[in-house]
Amino acid sequence: MSLGVLLGRDHIELGRIATIAEASVAIALSRGGAAKTYHHREPNEDAVGFRRGPGGSVLVAADGHGGTDAAELAVERVLENLGRDWVGSSAQGDDWDPMARALVGEIHAGVLAAVAGGGNAEARSTLAFSVIRPDQGQIYWASIGDSHIFRVARNEVIELTGDDEQATFYLGSPHHSENAMRARVRSGQNSLADTRAMILSTDGLSERGIGVDLPEAAVLEAVDRAARLDADLAPLETARHLVELALEAHRRHKAGDNMATAVHWF
Repeated sequence: MSLGVLLGRDHIELGRIATIAEASVAIALSRGGAAKTYHHREPNEDAVGFRRGPGGSVLVAADGHGGTDAAELAVERVLENLGRDWVGSSAQGDDWDPMARALVGEIHAGVLAAVAGGGNAEARSTLAFSVIRPDQGQIYWASIGDSHIFRVARNEVIELTGDDEQATFYLGSPHHSENAMRARVRSGQNSLADTRAMILSTDGLSERGIGVDLPEAAVLEAVDRAARLDADLAPLETARHLVELALEAHRRHKAGDNMATAVHWF
């Protein structure tokens, strides 16, 4: 198995984009195209990663709030748990929804436990993750908070996570129990048929007054641009260009946010 992770604490220069690419997968991370104009604890609080195995890939992105702690813990736990059980050669999928909800609940409890042990009391995070199983022709996904999961089809981009009241829930919030957090998870399963790419993104892409006006259009532009290149370069170019579009928007608005994305190209 192979692993790639980018942590915001390691990438704090404005305008720079860090990337990792391997085969059909790529991740990218940036502090942003302009300085944040809202209250924050650290310059770059996002985290993003992937794990590849013989049966498929795991993608994960987390948008930290009040520091990097919760986002880093979330990415680590997802890659550890799903990388162990969901990208091997054995078929998976029957218990995705309860498993995904349980995992989010456990991560939430882990953030709260770290706080109780003297850790960062401000630590919060969104979380979006997906398992791609080409051998089974299936995509599995789940999220909590306002990060995005996009499925790019032939001529359209479908945001699987939607935009609803569930987006206001964050890992590490002391006001929500582990059971309450499990109940708020959005999860699903989709066929890989007609899928060009799967893309996860934090809201540095879409934040009102900071990011792009039409996130789905930006995703489609990045994918269409990459499709003109050699297939080996397409995942990396998709990830890099999507972050570049977000950073251009930050500079136009003179207001920035951290931006992370993970891409699986088909």
